[in-house]
Amino acid sequence: MAFLRCIKCSHTTDTRDLAPSCPKCGSAVIVAGAEVVSVSRAQLDDLPAGVWRYRAFLPEIANENIITLGEGATPLLRAERLGEALGLRRLLLKDESRNPTGSFLDRGSTVLVSLASRSGVQGCACVTTGNLGASLAAYCAKANVRARLRVDPNTDQGKLFQMLAYGAEIEASSDNTFGSRTDHRFLTVTAANPYLLEGEKTTGLELVQELGWKAPDVVVVPVGTGGHLSMIWRSLVQMRQSGLLDGSSCRLLGVRLEDGTSRASAPGGNLPSAGRGSPLVELESEHFFLSEAEKSMAESGGTQIITTGAQTLLAMGLLARTEGIFAEPSSASVVASLSEAVRSGHIEKGETVICVITGAGLKDTKAVSRLARQTRRVALREGIAMRSPTIGETKLAILRLLLRRPGYGYELWHLLGSMRRISTASVYQHLSELEGLSLIRRRGFVLVQGRERAVYELTKKGADLLKMLDRLALPSRERAQ
Repeated sequence: MAFLRCIKCSHTTDTRDLAPSCPKCGSAVIVAGAEVVSVSRAQLDDLPAGVWRYRAFLPEIANENIITLGEGATPLLRAERLGEALGLRRLLLKDESRNPTGSFLDRGSTVLVSLASRSGVQGCACVTTGNLGASLAAYCAKANVRARLRVDPNTDQGKLFQMLAYGAEIEASSDNTFGSRTDHRFLTVTAANPYLLEGEKTTGLELVQELGWKAPDVVVVPVGTGGHLSMIWRSLVQMRQSGLLDGSSCRLLGVRLEDGTSRASAPGGNLPSAGRGSPLVELESEHFFLSEAEKSMAESGGTQIITTGAQTLLAMGLLARTEGIFAEPSSASVVASLSEAVRSGHIEKGETVICVITGAGLKDTKAVSRLARQTRRVALREGIAMRSPTIGETKLAILRLLLRRPGYGYELWHLLGSMRRISTASVYQHLSELEGLSLIRRRGFVLVQGRERAVYELTKKGADLLKMLDRLALPSRERAQ
């Protein structure tokens, strides 16, 4: 029978709360007590690919209650060119950026939101810096429940736009708690939610099945909050205990981004305390499962490796050029760590090594800009004007004009002309792109000098975006005063 176990004091409870914590010490809990699963390889091979293929390992949910966007079933790709560049003969990439919102967190969101929807909650609330909020918002949209997100002022615009696109209610604040926590209609979600983590566990289940029910020699994964790494190890343990996997060893290498020189710790060495580290690091709030991650690495015979933001940025470009995968910094850190892991003897050149690419690069526009500056010589040679993939000043100016009142293209061009030089064709191109982003819409037509012109107005999403950008800019204005 499954129960919940505290990761700190090991106190157990059978609570069915969807946002549980230890009643004794308040720490995070995990689902435990169901290590042996009665399912065969043949049965799993016959099921449709994806997270829900592994429902025997997951909380029990009826088919009609499953909220899914087709998550999981991400490819395990041979990385021959990247391996050659790094001196590794059997390097593979588990590309989690193929998930619906571009992140491995979709594996957890499908499980948690399915449970929440079944329980009748009206929405999910979350403090986030990006990926968790975007994933949760998407699955809440699919389930037709509300997503209430509190985002850090440093949240990247790419992830912010994603959350807005899914219709999330967003508040900008550096406060990492929710004033609405007592609202029983909303489920408060953190990266330590045990049901979210149960879904993340399927990464390990899937990569072993993709290898023909064999464990790789090494799995390299970002440490992050510690949860994903811990759950990959737990999946390997459960498969061994359930007879799906033989006793072959598999070492887990956890990678962290931090300023300073890349180095490897001794096996099972203590993880550093939570901190911002490199500006490229994204934290979903705090590092919840560092102790569990440390334990998992020690039990597997693995270690942690520290790498820098500069090394990771180079790895982003190398991964994209050699294997056609554009990963965000925390994901590319696993590639950045490989040279040090080989040099220090934590990886042998002939071993089967799997790097887990946890998220897509286009979600992190700051890193994209840094990478673009590194590669601008290529763009200049090809005559390409490189632009940051954000809402630029002209589009923002159009949105602010439409915030005052609806308008048509020629009228907006005339108003913009008092601020900057721009052609009417460019204005209509911007309008088309803003309409494609659902930030504006056509409200009708007006006859101007015998010509019918489309009138545009701001959507709620567009108004929310402007409000959010104003809030995010407020700390900067306050510092300047």
